[in-house]
Amino acid sequence: MVGETLPTEAERPPQADVRPESYAVRVTEERVRVWQYRATLSEPDGEWHHVETLNRDNEPRLSLDYATLAAPDDDDGYWIYSKSYDCSMDCE
Repeated sequence: MVGETLPTEAERPPQADVRPESYAVRVTEERVRVWQYRATLSEPDGEWHHVETLNRDNEPRLSLDYATLAAPDDDDGYWIYSKSYDCSMDCE
């Protein structure tokens, strides 16, 4: 993981109509941020939880199943939504 603070509320995935236990991956020029949508006792309908932040300089290789690429919402990257997620290298 990249040594930095956790993402802010504004950096959460914008998509709300998702299946529990699915993932959202935010890819920018500098980093890859991974989120998982899951239910908790405080949010039984589910909410996004930050999983990890990867530095693009480390060339992370991700494995995604049933992935959907969302149209870029700004000039700083794009979202990928996926049923599953795995990092195929030693992600720091």
